[in-house]
Amino acid sequence: MKKIILFSAAVLSLASCGGGGSDSAVVAPVSTLAASSTLQNLCAAPRPGSVDTQGTLDNEKAYLRSFTDETYLWYKEVPTTLNPADYATPAAYFDVLKTAAKTASGRLKDQFHWSVTQKEFDQQTSGITEDYGIQWAAQASAPPRKWIVASVVPASPAAQAGIRRGDLLTSVDGVDFVSGSDITTLNNGLFPSAIAPHSFGFTSQGIAVTATLTPATIDHVPVQNVKTVATPSGTVGYFSFDEHIAKSEPMLIDAINQLKAANVTDLVLDLRYNGGGLLYIASQLSYMIAGPTTTSGKTFEKLMYNDKLSSKNEIYPFYTITSGYAGPSGVALPTLGLKKVTILASYGTASASESIINSLRGVDVNVTLIGDATRGKPYGFVPQPNCGYVYYAIQFAGVNDKGYGDYADGFLPTCSMPDDFTHQLGDPAENRFAAALSYRTSGVCPPVPTAVASLNGGGLNLNYQLVRSQLKEMRTLKKPQP
Repeated sequence: MKKIILFSAAVLSLASCGGGGSDSAVVAPVSTLAASSTLQNLCAAPRPGSVDTQGTLDNEKAYLRSFTDETYLWYKEVPTTLNPADYATPAAYFDVLKTAAKTASGRLKDQFHWSVTQKEFDQQTSGITEDYGIQWAAQASAPPRKWIVASVVPASPAAQAGIRRGDLLTSVDGVDFVSGSDITTLNNGLFPSAIAPHSFGFTSQGIAVTATLTPATIDHVPVQNVKTVATPSGTVGYFSFDEHIAKSEPMLIDAINQLKAANVTDLVLDLRYNGGGLLYIASQLSYMIAGPTTTSGKTFEKLMYNDKLSSKNEIYPFYTITSGYAGPSGVALPTLGLKKVTILASYGTASASESIINSLRGVDVNVTLIGDATRGKPYGFVPQPNCGYVYYAIQFAGVNDKGYGDYADGFLPTCSMPDDFTHQLGDPAENRFAAALSYRTSGVCPPVPTAVASLNGGGLNLNYQLVRSQLKEMRTLKKPQP
């Protein structure tokens, strides 16, 4: 897991001011940049057994500048006065090779420009990591800190220790998490770099509890809580879906088959913690929800590149068969054939998850959103490896069958409803699930409970951020095998 440092607000403001460019530097004009293909894999420290060849840090930085100029969606907005010598590492240089433009709401247009080590990339995209199996929701990471357990991976160290959604973190290795100043100990416990036990204190349903957790290889379960709810007007299906990775394909198929056998007439799809991933998975799930009649001859998403790469603009269809990456290829997908779906959403709902919302609406499926506004990421990229790092530069924007893709400020909810950490996901009494069932019947947004998600006199509701790697917030391209 990528470490998220628990700085105080003052230190954080200083830490974010690092390494700017030099306006007076002599920088090669963009017109003279070498082709990135001539610089790729020229590395200052070639990795044994890899495609790397001997090069320099200057080669690595030059590659990144050329790669950005060739493929970045907003390449014309990248500053031309940045001096690569001002940045200690290629990754630090890459961080500034982006637009500074803002959206209508004042957000940065590009909030998704980043890099990770090849090892991090391999672990996260496989769905296997070494950690405790906790998804944290952070309301405050500066004193007084407040982190709560949003979900727990089944069979993980946290699950085996009895940690549950809603448990409030109080201490790490004997250090007070709420107000403690020993940042090193807190970070070492929360983001361990070695397989060793760490002690944690929690408040669980008002009771102080402790747990000793040792990081382990976690096999994430992206599809959970598949169930049905009987109502006077039909059977409603539900499942939570947290990550668009290859292994989710058979799990989604199983979930849809289970709900189809139950003759569901509506679906509540819980994407509140789903930051995206593989676009073909989003396409498959959208097809399984809407069915062949609604999607036939329609576009799931059209990918729009910069003017240098317009020849790469392509249609992503509604995929109707299995991919071959997590089982046999070419098998017809099951479908529900629904004309409406309710999606539970939050600021953690991003990228490929937003493609589901946009693309279903593009073929006139009625999509109701319950919760909070989504992240706002109508963009994607093809991860670019070089010299032991994988770089992410926004390369395309996605639009639906109607040509719409302008949601950089996120999709607004039909009904606003805070997250409810006092109930487990999939519980029909959980605020967002309950609101979805209520709205389905009445067509009126229910009121927000006065004591929603309260825990020890204060809860985490809409105002939290998931503590997760940026690898969990992406839309990446990979197509089913023929």
